[in-house]
Amino acid sequence: MLRRASLVCAVAMVLAFPAQPAPGQVGRVRPGDFTIFGFSQSDVGEPGDPQVYRLAPDINIRAIGKWSTNGDEASDYDFAQVRRYHEKGISFMGSGTASVIFPGDFATPEIYDDMSTRDADGNPVPHEEFGFPVVARRGNMFNPRYRQYLLGWAKLQVDGGVDGVTFDEVNAGFSGGLKWGFNGNEGFDDYALADFNQYLLEKYPDYTDADWKSRFGMTDANIVSRNFSYRDYLRANGWNTNPMTDANPLAAEWGRVTANRMYAQDTSFTATYLRRYWKQLVDQLRAYAWRTAHRQILISSNGLIPFVDFNSVGMYPWNPDEQTPDFRGADYVPVVGGHLNGAKSLQANYRYLKEKSAQISGPHTPVVVFIDWPNDMMTNYLNLPLQEKKDYWQIFGAEAYANGIFPALHLKDTVGSPTAEQLGTLEFYRTYSQFFREHRNLFASNDIGAATVRVGAASVSASLLVQRGSGARTLHLVNHNYQQGIIAQSGLTVEVDLPSCPRRVSMVSPDFAGSKTPATSCRHGRLHVTVDQLDYYNVLVLK
Repeated sequence: MLRRASLVCAVAMVLAFPAQPAPGQVGRVRPGDFTIFGFSQSDVGEPGDPQVYRLAPDINIRAIGKWSTNGDEASDYDFAQVRRYHEKGISFMGSGTASVIFPGDFATPEIYDDMSTRDADGNPVPHEEFGFPVVARRGNMFNPRYRQYLLGWAKLQVDGGVDGVTFDEVNAGFSGGLKWGFNGNEGFDDYALADFNQYLLEKYPDYTDADWKSRFGMTDANIVSRNFSYRDYLRANGWNTNPMTDANPLAAEWGRVTANRMYAQDTSFTATYLRRYWKQLVDQLRAYAWRTAHRQILISSNGLIPFVDFNSVGMYPWNPDEQTPDFRGADYVPVVGGHLNGAKSLQANYRYLKEKSAQISGPHTPVVVFIDWPNDMMTNYLNLPLQEKKDYWQIFGAEAYANGIFPALHLKDTVGSPTAEQLGTLEFYRTYSQFFREHRNLFASNDIGAATVRVGAASVSASLLVQRGSGARTLHLVNHNYQQGIIAQSGLTVEVDLPSCPRRVSMVSPDFAGSKTPATSCRHGRLHVTVDQLDYYNVLVLK
């Protein structure tokens, strides 16, 4: 119990001899330079995954994951693997849950209760939906002691030499869980309520008591100007079991939190203060890394979150990225009858993620997508025949690159699923990723071009990417003619209107060696290209 108490109460203490990063890793690690992303997560004390060393991605976006008490102490970790990563030229991202907590994580039940989110009756919210043997709760980001707890284990990872830290599910404590039917009845603790009062006073500085009463139905006994209690307000109006009901005039002021998304246009209370506290945590961790090791670290989080160096977006069902009749959201691993639905395009979904990330995190923040787990999207992927697993990356991984974002090649999770080597995809990854290594200059710092690309065949997604700074243009073609196998297209015509005609057009692809010079014509900026063959993915390089 003492080890957990020390983490909560003395998180600011620096280890006497922090580990130093390997040569070449001191200073700034630039995510804009990354092209090959991997995902292989291990428990904090496990040695490094040999698959990572064999693939040698530019970065493993979640190499270890702090969970419950596993990661509270420096001795829990095998930081020797960080140096092995650096010797291979791989950047190492540590990580941990920013929201899931258990009774045994803290020294006393009272501390656990204090760290937990609450419903509108002031009771801790259980999360039975996880199915853990011990029922978990969500940690309360509005509690300053909880933020210091998160900072404590993140500092341990920085001391160990990690290149960055991923915080998983930063804003996840607001759903209400299974107990409340995920209706948003969560987050109504004393810390949040005090901040809510301050938010209302700052937003409506000129309101009189009469204004508060007429606009929001407050009473003389419970009004913002005299220490308003939002829980009492909800209970008095019968909204304490469903605080987000449309009947509640303060529901919009409070705001509905979308897990793993902090939308830029959301100025509600929860969005405003979550951004504020998240930024404080990030700034403190960056400052700690600079002060103790004189280096800059990378920050990421699952989803689309501000103040990060790159967004790592987990692809899972019930996501908010597409409005669908079944509410499952974007179908990032499309499967029909147990087989890959390669005929579907994810171009619109990938572009949506890139656009939202630019709004939330800035236009130069890279977006990386990975198949999250455990959920049925990952299960569907794991159950595909081997060739269709490879097809998934050759179609949908390529389509990510084609739209200015990056796929993280899946190697390993922590729940015992077969690894890439066991599935037979590791050697494919090594061969396939070589194309992107050799042509990494084509995939860096790209924006979506405004011009429409016209293709003379059905089921081919096309995009024009324009590189920031250089203005270099590339045309990307992804083949979705698929029936349990790719159907190659030949004699394909491609047309696009450009500011001026390119001097030269070449074509490269992971599907053939070297480069080709396709037949082209161009007049007044209207470029016409004939592609001899499109298997999975071709890139036309305009110079």
